[in-house]
Order: sequence, then C-alpha cells, then structure tokens
Amino acid sequence: MKRIRMTAALAAVLTVAGLTLAVAPAQPAYAITCGTWRWPVKTGSDASRFRVSRTVRYTTVRHLRSLTAPSSFPTYYQNHRFRGAERHIWQLTTHLTQFREEDDGDIHLVLRNNAGKKVIAEIPLGRCVSSRSRWKHRIASARTTFTSHYHVTTSWHYVNRWITLRGLGFFDEVHNVTGQAPNGIELHPVTRVRFP
Repeated sequence: MKRIRMTAALAAVLTVAGLTLAVAPAQPAYAITCGTWRWPVKTGSDASRFRVSRTVRYTTVRHLRSLTAPSSFPTYYQNHRFRGAERHIWQLTTHLTQFREEDDGDIHLVLRNNAGKKVIAEIPLGRCVSSRSRWKHRIASARTTFTSHYHVTTSWHYVNRWITLRGLGFFDEVHNVTGQAPNGIELHPVTRVRFP
C-alpha cells in the first residue's frame, strides 16, 4: 500500500466523507547524529573554554590559512583547546560560495577570498550544543540569522555574496572536505553572522 502524507485539511475532508486512511508519520530525509571527534571543542563546551580570549581578532582567509596547525591530535585535545588560534575569537568578511547541512547537523560554509583561497566555517545545530558551552545562545542566534536568509538542506547550495562571520578558531584533521584550508583551520563554532 502506498503511504500518503496527509495535511490536517485533507484529513478533515476525508473524515467528513466517512473515509479513513492509515497514514504513516512523516519521517526526516536523514537522521542527524551529533558529532563526536573533538565535539566539545567544536561547540565551545570543552574543558579549556574559559581560556578563550574575549577580545575579537579581525582577520582574513589568507591569515587563517597561514597559521601553524598541530602536528597531531592527542586524546587530551578531544576536550581541550590548543594554545594560539583555538583560544581566540576571529572575525572576517569575505565571500560565501556554498553551504549545506552535514550529517552532524552543522551548517558547513565554504568561504573564499579574492585570490580563490578557501576556508571552512561551521554553525552547529542547537540540540548538539551542550548547555556548558559559553557560546550556546550566540551559536543559536548565528544559525537563526543564516537560516532566515537561506533554506538549508543536505544538498550543496551555491551562492556568491559577502558575509561577515565571527567564531572560534578550530583545527580539524586535514581530510577530503570541501573548502578545507591546507592547515585544517576553521571557524567552528560560528557565533555571529552578518550579511553586509
């Protein structure tokens, strides 16, 4: 039997007509599973979150890509920040070129400067951010701002517009991820979104 999604209005019409249908509840297109690898750091709920400077550092894609990445990721850093870039809040204005929602609920943003060099920024999903995060409300606000401008799905959306982002520095392992900088630097989590 073919399953039919039924609106409340259609259900009312069928009820008046004396008809009933077995209707399966709508299922999401995919299941979101919050991340695990360095997840406390990615969401600002790590053990060293209070060591992050409150001073915002204004930066560029070029500068972020020039920062020295960790040589390895010992277990300790699953819940702690590396000194340097990960203990700063960064802000930059550059081009947003594409975005999509990842399986872990993050909105993955690809940023590009005028020279064509790229870096990633990520906006976590609220329910995947611990209440211990110093930036939980700011992350939620950033996500609301972004989703009020764009409909986000798991497919890539291509755009070309200026965006101003503020977020915490984060080093990811270098792997085959769209837009990743050679040193794995990201703004993750994003704590503020503005469209100039």
